[in-house]
Amino acid sequence: MERELIAITQYCIQYNIEPSFISALEESGIIILTNVGEEKFMYASQLSEIDKYIHFYYDLEINIEGIDAIRHLLQKVREMQEEIQLLKKQLHLHQP
Repeated sequence: MERELIAITQYCIQYNIEPSFISALEESGIIILTNVGEEKFMYASQLSEIDKYIHFYYDLEINIEGIDAIRHLLQKVREMQEEIQLLKKQLHLHQP
C-alpha cells in the first residue's frame, strides 16, 4: 500500500507556518516525517492531527510540550470511552 507524502516546505508555505514548528513536532515524537533525497515529507494521513496542532500552537499559543500532553490526555480519554462502551455491553449481557 502506497502512502501519500506531502513536502514540508510546500505545506509550510501554503499554510504560512514555520518549518521549525513541524520539525519540533517530529523531534518530540508527535508526528513522523520521512526523507526523500534532501527533502522532508509528512504522511497525508497525519494532516488532520497536524491541523489540530497548528491550531493549538498558533491560535491558542500552546507550546510543543503542552501539545504533547494534550495528545496523551486525548488518547487516554478515547481509551476510557472504549472501555466504558465495552463495560456497558457486558452489563447488558448480564441483565435479565
